[in-house]
Amino acid sequence: MAKSEKKAKKASNPEMVKAIISAVTAVLCVVAVVITSISITGKICETNLAIAEKSATSAGSNSGSVSTDDGSSYVDDSVDAVVDDGTVAPDADAPVADDSTAADDGAAATPDASAPAGNNAAASTGAPVGNDIAKIVAYYNAAANNTKAYKGTMKLAILQGTTSKVTETSLPSAAISIVNELLPNDYPTKKTFTVKNGQGEGYNERKQENESKPLADILPIDGNAKMSTLSAAGVKSAKCEKVAGGYKVTLVLKPETIHSLDDKPKHHSSCMDVLDITADDIKPFTAKTMDITYPGATLTATINDKNLLTEFDVNEPVDVVGDVEWTVVKASIVIDASWKQNVKFTY
Repeated sequence: MAKSEKKAKKASNPEMVKAIISAVTAVLCVVAVVITSISITGKICETNLAIAEKSATSAGSNSGSVSTDDGSSYVDDSVDAVVDDGTVAPDADAPVADDSTAADDGAAATPDASAPAGNNAAASTGAPVGNDIAKIVAYYNAAANNTKAYKGTMKLAILQGTTSKVTETSLPSAAISIVNELLPNDYPTKKTFTVKNGQGEGYNERKQENESKPLADILPIDGNAKMSTLSAAGVKSAKCEKVAGGYKVTLVLKPETIHSLDDKPKHHSSCMDVLDITADDIKPFTAKTMDITYPGATLTATINDKNLLTEFDVNEPVDVVGDVEWTVVKASIVIDASWKQNVKFTY
């Protein structure tokens, strides 16, 4: 608490009183002038802002249109088109995202996950930095689907594969080694592709052979025109942050359990490839019961200003618990497995 101030003594010098009054009056005049100046300046700024907004709107609708003093206008081909946010519009030949979802005031709107993706979507200037799951999922879906629909030339550097190993079982030790040899273990597999107009030509280093396949079969979801149909309901946590070259999205999915080798986890399979262990992989054993749990994969992606992925990474652990039988042998089995995939994109 501030101390109370002592009362000032009465001034005994009339000239000093007059001088003080004159000084105070002068200060008040200066304050009044400053306040008036600020008010006028504010009005001028408001006027300039309105003019700027009107000019930006005019530029957005008529690229290169220049107003003259008499109110007329002409088209200057040397003037770049300016979008509402004040940036120069990208090259018409460059892949951009659909700007139909942009707000009227020029702010970038959150991408619509259900909107058709393609090379005409507006560049992502409005990334939802933070932890809003719904907005980040929609933002990621739009960029991922836009990437998979890309019709220009792109190069892919891929590192992927499955790991799987029996960690617990009532089978004899000799049988364990047999099962482990049957299970898929192809991580890391390196692949490179050059994709033109949706068709990829590449090389598989593990198999040492060329591969030719459409982009729809190279990127998840396998065989689907879209790369992601993930919904916010399947996401445990989300993060979007600014990084060099764009924005980084990190999604951690909710746990899912399926009960057959033929089933697929709804949310995981909507945005990434899932563990591929089939009945043939465990022959001569037969699965009698099977619980396959996805504890929650982590998906990270970097998105550039053209709404295209520059990197995609998945770490997907899987726990398999079940009962198998082989002729008269019946046993329980636990398998620790994972699917990992990293893709780097160059345009």
